[in-house]
Amino acid sequence: MAKERTFPLEFESQKPIYFHPAEPTTFDFDILEIGPGRGDLFLWCATNWPEKRLVGIELSGFRCKKLARRVEKRGLTNVLLIKGNARVVLPRYFDRPMFECIYVLFPDPWPKERHAFHRLLSVEFLHILGDRLKPDGQIVVATDWQPYADWVVANVGDIPSLCNEGTPYVSGMGLLPNNEPTRFEQMWRDEGRDIYYLRIRKQE
Repeated sequence: MAKERTFPLEFESQKPIYFHPAEPTTFDFDILEIGPGRGDLFLWCATNWPEKRLVGIELSGFRCKKLARRVEKRGLTNVLLIKGNARVVLPRYFDRPMFECIYVLFPDPWPKERHAFHRLLSVEFLHILGDRLKPDGQIVVATDWQPYADWVVANVGDIPSLCNEGTPYVSGMGLLPNNEPTRFEQMWRDEGRDIYYLRIRKQE
């Protein structure tokens, strides 16, 4: 029987991690977005909530550099960008509950079963996210692939500290603070795809 493939955490942990504007001396933030891409939601939150401290973890160095330029152009000082893998970054630098909200919008669904070990929102990683949420904090997930959404719902069911508030999905209206579609959401809607939103709450 072939050995089940798992995410190569040891290999990924050896890759360098970069910070913009610089690595802070303490990690204390209110909002996290994993995979902010071009930063549609991320920049809106940072601009409209100057009292909040935001951190974005982006796997793509190219996207991280472009987003850093957009942050600088707007003169935002409440933002930290980290280029790295969130499965490595979070356990390494964030060691306590601090986030009010974590956004994971349109992660790569890795639809082929043989690639499933790459999917981000595994039971193991959801445990990590839940541990970094404040009581009553939430994880907001969006995907255009229903099997991925159902997989996440099933994974949440294995974690007593987390509760999926949808049935199983929730309306996208009002879920994102600016009520505007991200670039990816608009692209998928223009192609006629449905969007599946999840709101996952941390329970006492």
